[in-house]
Amino acid sequence: MKRKKLDQIAYEYIVDRIESGQLFEREHITEQKIANELEISRTPIRRAFERLEEDNYLENIANMGVRVKVQKLTAIDFQNRLDFYERLINHYLFDLEKREIALDLEEITEQVLQMEAVKSDDGQTFDKYEFQYWKNILAHEQNRYSVKVLLNTLREIFDVDGQLQHIMKDSRTLKINHYQKITDYLKEENYAYARREIRILVNQLKLNVIEMGHLS
Repeated sequence: MKRKKLDQIAYEYIVDRIESGQLFEREHITEQKIANELEISRTPIRRAFERLEEDNYLENIANMGVRVKVQKLTAIDFQNRLDFYERLINHYLFDLEKREIALDLEEITEQVLQMEAVKSDDGQTFDKYEFQYWKNILAHEQNRYSVKVLLNTLREIFDVDGQLQHIMKDSRTLKINHYQKITDYLKEENYAYARREIRILVNQLKLNVIEMGHLS
């Protein structure tokens, strides 16, 4: 088999794994790992990596190695991520209700207070508390892959720029209000109302994005 063909096989293999969600943004990969999976030498993998960097699929971070590059979301991508996250988190809450599992809400309540305290600050402190809020809610998810997918989707939603970033910042008070209601419903083990509140929040965020499109 020609070397060029091996380069192409490696290139298409990695692209497929990225676009199918098997490799996540920021996930580190190595030439040796891909070479082992394809049972070929590292030389064509190295060439494929170079092409993938040129095509913005991968990035080489100093002292960290090669990882899947974060792709900036369009408005449609952003709304699709919100829809996807809502479906998965609501399925998880439905499962908790079915298993009759009560969440430990002490830290979750604290994170809502922390978000309130920093909602006017610049930077990513608010996002860190918001990320931890959801991470704690997911504490009883037994499927580690589902957790990985959900948290990676959150990272993509938070890691936006331009007008989407402004929408996320301008929506902080809105989100805190809903997070407080979600937390209160979870304390009551009222999972149906918690799921409804998440749906309302997602729809309001999507509406803000649609209005942004009309104004831009």
